[in-house]
Parts: sequence; structure tokens; C-alpha cells
Amino acid sequence: MLNPFLLRALCFGVALSCPLAMAATTAPATPPAKAKTAHQPATDAAGEDAEGAARLVREAVSVARQLRKSENFYDQVAAAGTLVDIGDKESLQFLADTLSHPDWSLMRSAIDMLLNVQHPAGVDLIYRAAQQDPEGVFLKFLSESLATRPREDMAEFLMTALKADDTWVKKHALQALATLPFSDKEKRIRSIAEDTHQDSMTRAYAYYVLMDTGARSQSLDKLLDLAVNGSPDAQEAAAVGLGLVKNAKTQAALQSLEASDNSRAQLAAYASEAGFGADDAISVIVEKIAHGSGMESSVAAASVRRMPGPIASQISELVTTCCKLDTEVAARLLESWATIDADPSRMLKWGLNNPDPSVRMQAVWLVGERQDRKYLKDIGPLLKDSDSGIRAMASWAIVRILGDEYDPGVEI
Repeated sequence: MLNPFLLRALCFGVALSCPLAMAATTAPATPPAKAKTAHQPATDAAGEDAEGAARLVREAVSVARQLRKSENFYDQVAAAGTLVDIGDKESLQFLADTLSHPDWSLMRSAIDMLLNVQHPAGVDLIYRAAQQDPEGVFLKFLSESLATRPREDMAEFLMTALKADDTWVKKHALQALATLPFSDKEKRIRSIAEDTHQDSMTRAYAYYVLMDTGARSQSLDKLLDLAVNGSPDAQEAAAVGLGLVKNAKTQAALQSLEASDNSRAQLAAYASEAGFGADDAISVIVEKIAHGSGMESSVAAASVRRMPGPIASQISELVTTCCKLDTEVAARLLESWATIDADPSRMLKWGLNNPDPSVRMQAVWLVGERQDRKYLKDIGPLLKDSDSGIRAMASWAIVRILGDEYDPGVEI
């Protein structure tokens, strides 16, 4: 089964495809409009009162404790993340130890889990692990994870990562910084963008970051130039950045990239134009998600996250109605909905009732990620599901939503 916490680890070995998905990340600065918080009245939980909510979260914690003893290491990691959020020190240490695991997929799983936990020690443990392995695969994984889920409390860490002699790390660090506020953002990023010793891809992503500053107009001109004269990777970054401004020049540049033989820039350009509402580009993205070759479908599905809510909803409805999506593609699409500013009800209904257990598990993750209490009645029964992965995800989602109502002194 495809574990949602490991999903992005799958593309580390196909660097030519996955960066586009990360480049497509421009998550809104505010929470999704329909996302709920764990501080809403407890009467929403599974349609029950506070007592029912407390009972449900205790059951979720009990399931997590059972799964910590599982023979499946991924279930152990997911369960540890759940228990960390209720203050379990042993589980926190387990995740800390897994950060240095020789199996890269397990290491990545622990990174993503610690970035997800609400325990304040999670980030500190990640800092320490990065210091111990400043030039290894750990920093690559961490920067890529942050590109997908930027954290304001790690902005300075990302700025330090830009000093690494590793274009992969610099690329994803800049993607993460694009929407984050931090001190002297324009001045510090401009020093990278204007450094002629930097490769054109790094400079292109730096100009992309500057689109969120007072240097927006000048940066747009630079991106227009890089769309024509930059390296293939720089053109891809330019295609994403140009999607932030709809005017005659950006549309012409994007259409030129769509006609190019640079497949990554081409797909990024179509996604940007789809975000503008261009019908032809929307049709292309739908086709790519449904029938694309190789990683193309997953990359196109991930690009939906940077589109306005109505267009993301339109594309999602089209692809989930017309076609049977590949497991990874469906999971990428659901993952995109974590930050889309629109009602996720239709996507959650589709995902939670999907015949593919991996897709159902990703939908459960989405419920927890958006902290949508009204779906507790749907995921509560999954604590008894025959699939351990679904049980683990249901446990995590319920504790994410109802964790404040957990009383460790009360037994089930």
C-alpha cells in the first residue's frame, strides 16, 4: 500500500520528473476556507457530544499504541507520530532514531512525520539531524519535504541551506521560501538572484521567490527573459513564476513554452495557463492527469495545488468522474487538496469511498490535514479496518483533530 507519509519519497530517484510537482507548490498563506480546527465545539465530532469525542480519541490512541508494536515498520512510524502528539516521549525518540535509518524511505517517512507533529521538539530533532549530515541525503529529503509543506519556523534554516553546494537542495529550499515571510527577504534573496556565479536554475527560482516581495515587477521581467534564454530547469521555474501574473506578456511566454520541446517547462506552463482559466490548458492538464506517461500524470496532479479553488475543483471533478486514476496519481491529487482554498467535500467523498485502499488512506490523511470534524463519523469506523495502514491513518487523523480532548487518565 502507498503510505501518504512516504508519497514524495517515491520520486527522489526520478529527479527529472518530481521537481515540477514541487515547483507547482504555491500554497495559500491562509488556511483553506473549509478547513476546520480542533477547537470547534466538540458536539461536531462524529455527530456526538464531548463524551463521544473523548471516547473516539481514546480509541484512536489505543489503536496507535497497538500499531507501535506492529511488524510493519511504516505502521510503527505512523503510530509514533500519532502518539507524539499526545506527549509520548518514547515515540518521539523512536522517530528521532529513524531520522538516521539506512533505509532512505524510512528516513523520509520519519522526516515527514516530524514535520507533521505538533510537538515542539519535532523541529529541534530535525535541526540536529541536519547538522549531523549536512551534505548527505537527509538534507535533500528535508528540503524537498519543506518545498511541499513550507514551515515559517524553518525559514532561517532554509536560508542557511542555500549555502550548500547542491542544486537539488537550493532548488527546493527556494521553492519553500517562496511564500514564507522572513526578515530582509527581498535583500537576501536578491543577492542570490543577481549572483552571476549561481547557475541559471537557482537564479530563476530566486526570482520566483522575489515575486512575493517589492521586487515583483523587476523579477517578472527576469522570469520573462529566462523563459526564453534560461536552461531547461530555469525555464521550468520561469513557467511557474509567470503563472502568478496574468497579462499579455506572460501568456505569450507561457504559450511559447507550451510549444517547446522542454517537457518539464511545457507541463508547468500548461498548469500556469490552466490557473488563468484557459480552457485549452485545462483540457491538457486533465488529459495529462488521466492518461499521462511515466511520472507526468503525478506531476500534473500535484500542479493542481497552485490553481484557484474553482479551477482546481473543476479539474478534480473532471478527472475523478471520467477515469480510473493510477494509485499514485490519485494520491497526489488528494494531497494537493490540503491547501486548495475550496470545499473539499466532493474529493473527500470520492477518496473515502474509493475501491483502492491506498487512495482511501490518502483521503483519511486529508481529513486530518484539513482538520475537518464533520468527517469524523466517516473515519471513526476505520479504526477497526482490516488494513493496518488505514487504521494507522484514521488514528492519526482523529488525534490531529481531537487531540486537545484526550485525557490520558481515562481508559476506554
